[in-house]
Amino acid sequence: MEEDVRNLSPTFEEKARALLVAEKLRETMHQGKPVLIKNRNYHLRTYNNCFVGSEVVGWLMQQGEVPDRNTAVQCMRKLQSFNIIHHVCDDHLFKDAMLFYRFRKDDGTFPMDKDSSILFRGKMMYHSLKSSSEFVLGTKTHNNLQYADAFLGVDMLNWLVKEKEVQSRPQAVAMCRELLERNIIRHVSDDHHFKDGQYLYQFKQDFTRRYRLSEVLTPLEPILPRSHSRHGSISSERTNSTSSVGTPNKASFFIGGDEDENKERSGSFGSPSAGNSSVLLRPVTLDELRNNQGRYTQKHIRIVSDAVGYGMVVRGNGPTYIQTVDPGGPAAAAGVKVRQFVKAVNGTDVLEMGHQEVAKYILANQDVVNLVVLQHGRML
Repeated sequence: MEEDVRNLSPTFEEKARALLVAEKLRETMHQGKPVLIKNRNYHLRTYNNCFVGSEVVGWLMQQGEVPDRNTAVQCMRKLQSFNIIHHVCDDHLFKDAMLFYRFRKDDGTFPMDKDSSILFRGKMMYHSLKSSSEFVLGTKTHNNLQYADAFLGVDMLNWLVKEKEVQSRPQAVAMCRELLERNIIRHVSDDHHFKDGQYLYQFKQDFTRRYRLSEVLTPLEPILPRSHSRHGSISSERTNSTSSVGTPNKASFFIGGDEDENKERSGSFGSPSAGNSSVLLRPVTLDELRNNQGRYTQKHIRIVSDAVGYGMVVRGNGPTYIQTVDPGGPAAAAGVKVRQFVKAVNGTDVLEMGHQEVAKYILANQDVVNLVVLQHGRML
């Protein structure tokens, strides 16, 4: 038997994207023309609900899901690493060959762990709410900004209880908190965990988006790794199998990607409803930040790294800002918040520097970093 290849530490976002891509692919292969998943015979034995590796590779290219046969193989192996597909006898990695494979959901062997269960629960809730006549979900306004696929916490809980999706209101709160902890939903300004009240949330996971299979190979966020020597570098990622806040894919320190940086150069920050867009509500100029009489005030923050890292995401091309803060990490404990701008690192003014340069200054020290951040008056 060939050695199996496993994705040892996938983030929830990577796993969620792979599951959503695969489920749409499975439906199309069952119902499309030609039907690719069907019962097949080999050596007097029938294999139910399976597909042929080489046949699917050609079909994926025809459908524009992948650019070439090699990419198709790599994508299908990615699905295999997530235990979404497998060889019917578990003897082969996916190959562009006359071999039979099967979706694990078609033979009952898919490992429905907690992450997968919550993802599919969130998907079901989203589509049920979109078709509901009660208008719980829709475009709503908060602080003069409009958010798509938004809802009030109290309305969501009322709907879950009324539709008997849960047995009690506390159970509904717990479920919504699990959705938030996995970035399926979010508070529109990232200021609150899920609460029963007049708090506005929105679906961050776009369940209507049509992903191409090739996207399962695209990294979601460039990561700056940290060595185990603890000499200033920062580990790439913290993983934890528990469901506590922030731990399933807790990031020690991330740096925003070039695509986001290019958007910021052009002045396009994306809409508040965009899942992977900047958290900034509007472009902020250096003059605004340097204006001592303006809306931004300084705050000194000292962060002591834990065994993994600092727990925050930075983006921007000067100024650099905090994109995400791990709720259970050292940065959050020290008082770092999203949408704060990094003015100084260990005494060096970095306000005009991009996130790559700022990261280097943060990484210069071993386990402690002193930041001066600028935050809007409404954050105080």
